[in-house]
Amino acid sequence: MVQLSDITFCIKTIHRPWSCHRLVESLCKHIAAPKIIVVDDGQPDRRFLPAYPETAAKCQVIQLARVDVGVGVGRNIAVDAVRTEHMFLLDDDHVITGNFNLDRLCDRFDPNETDILGVRQGSGGRPTMLSRLMNGKRIWIHRGETRRNGYVAWCDMSSNAFLARTKTIRTLRWDEEIKTFEHWEFFYRAKLAELKVAVAGDCFVKHAHVESEDYRRLRKRAKYRSMGLRKHGFHSMRYPGGGIVRA
Repeated sequence: MVQLSDITFCIKTIHRPWSCHRLVESLCKHIAAPKIIVVDDGQPDRRFLPAYPETAAKCQVIQLARVDVGVGVGRNIAVDAVRTEHMFLLDDDHVITGNFNLDRLCDRFDPNETDILGVRQGSGGRPTMLSRLMNGKRIWIHRGETRRNGYVAWCDMSSNAFLARTKTIRTLRWDEEIKTFEHWEFFYRAKLAELKVAVAGDCFVKHAHVESEDYRRLRKRAKYRSMGLRKHGFHSMRYPGGGIVRA
C-alpha cells in the first residue's frame, strides 16, 4: 500500500505567489509534514519564495533563472527532483480540504493497478475520454469511462490533481515545447502508452482559480494548442460542450 510519507507533492507556479502560498498552507493543514516541491519560473519580483518566505520554508523551492519556461519544463523539473516512489501533481490554484481523502487514494492505488489515479476538482474533473473522430483527424474530449469499481472509474484523462509512481511520470513526461494547453496532450500520450488512468470520485481538491491579466496572457496562447494538435495529426478538437477549435 502507498504510504503518505512516500509521496511528494509537485507544484509548478508562475505569477500567483498568494495562490501557491494558499495551497502549501492547506497541504500542511491537512497532511502531516508533507514533502512539497515548488518550481517557480515567474518574474523575480512576483515569485513565491520572496513573497511568502515562511511558507516557502516548508517546501523545496526551485527558482528558475529563465522566466516563462512553460508548464512542461517546470513540471518535468519538479518530478525529476522527487526522491520518493510516488508523486502527486497539483496546480498552484488548488486548495486541499477535508474532502481530499488522500488515504483512500493510497489504499486503492495498488489494488486497482492504476498508473495515474486522479481526484475530482469540485464539480469538475470527472472521468473523461479522448476519442478520435473524422477519420482520426479530430480529437474529441468528452465525459465517459471504460469500467468502474465502486468510486474508481477508469478513463483516458483525469484532472491535474493525481497520484502516480514517480518513475511512470518521469518516463511519460510533459512535452517541453508545449508551454500551455498541455493537459490533454499529456494524457493522450498516456493513452497511447496504454497507461491505466482512473478517477476516484469521492476524493476532491478545491479549484479556486486566481486570475490576473498577465497570467491570462501566458495561459491563453493558442499556438501551443495548435502545436499539440498538429503533433498528433489532428486538424481540430471538440470540447465536451460541443465547441470546436482548429489547429
